[in-house]
Amino acid sequence: MDMMTRLFATDIGLEPGFTFRIQKCPLTHEYFVHSHDFSELVVILQGSAIHIIEGREYSVTAGQIFLIHSGVSHGYKNVDGIEYINVMFQPEQLLQLSELRLLPGFQALFYIEPFYRKEMNFKGMLTLNEAQLQEATKLLDLILTEYELQPQGYRLMIRSYFTALVGLLSRYYQIGSGHEDNKALRIGEAVTYIEEHFLQPITLHAMADKAYLSTRQFQRVFTRNYHTTPMDYVIRKRLDYSCTLLRYPNLSISQVALESGFRDQNYYARQFRKVYNCTPSEYREKLQDS
Repeated sequence: MDMMTRLFATDIGLEPGFTFRIQKCPLTHEYFVHSHDFSELVVILQGSAIHIIEGREYSVTAGQIFLIHSGVSHGYKNVDGIEYINVMFQPEQLLQLSELRLLPGFQALFYIEPFYRKEMNFKGMLTLNEAQLQEATKLLDLILTEYELQPQGYRLMIRSYFTALVGLLSRYYQIGSGHEDNKALRIGEAVTYIEEHFLQPITLHAMADKAYLSTRQFQRVFTRNYHTTPMDYVIRKRLDYSCTLLRYPNLSISQVALESGFRDQNYYARQFRKVYNCTPSEYREKLQDS
């Protein structure tokens, strides 16, 4: 099939404010190559097939888990007794917990590996052993029950169980990856390093070293996955942190700048205005007014 179908969340009845659907289904026939405007987490429970991603083919079997991001084409052929769970969601709605960002396995599995598949020759994908698959399936079954019965507070429960699932898979990814070979995990560790040390002096060179990449390679991979440069990412983290500190009127603006990792108050003010369209003092006044 040459014409690729694009599926839209609204077309398949997903709510804009809570884009979520989970299905457990057998796949009995080939599934045409398509893409969508939401992300999809696929967990293979049994059987095998050839999975086609972005025109490349590789075999999938029980225990394999992969993430398909928005705009990525994929489909299945040579289907043999496949049963899988398919979770459709919007990352910006469900992957918001800052604690997740501190897990190298989360950065690798949900951000880097999906975009790094070809370079890694599909070696960075997550495969669970039988015990791990059982643990993951327990959480998926809880999510399925909430989704199907929709009792009071089901969205909250789905968010909670899904966060737990993502945390578990991130942990498994880190445990199961041959660290030396897994470039996605090494880059994930570099991103986690940023999350933990953004208030300290941090250089592009240090980040690239953590990822075992040249600064040019790291800059390219990071920018492609996070849609911003590594240094801009650091500055944004510092600015967001400074917004928290601006709530404390006893801290002067220069103290806020310093505590947020900016050594130059004027530079801090310029960067702040660029992002928030006001000065730190004006931001503080707005906070007090509200």
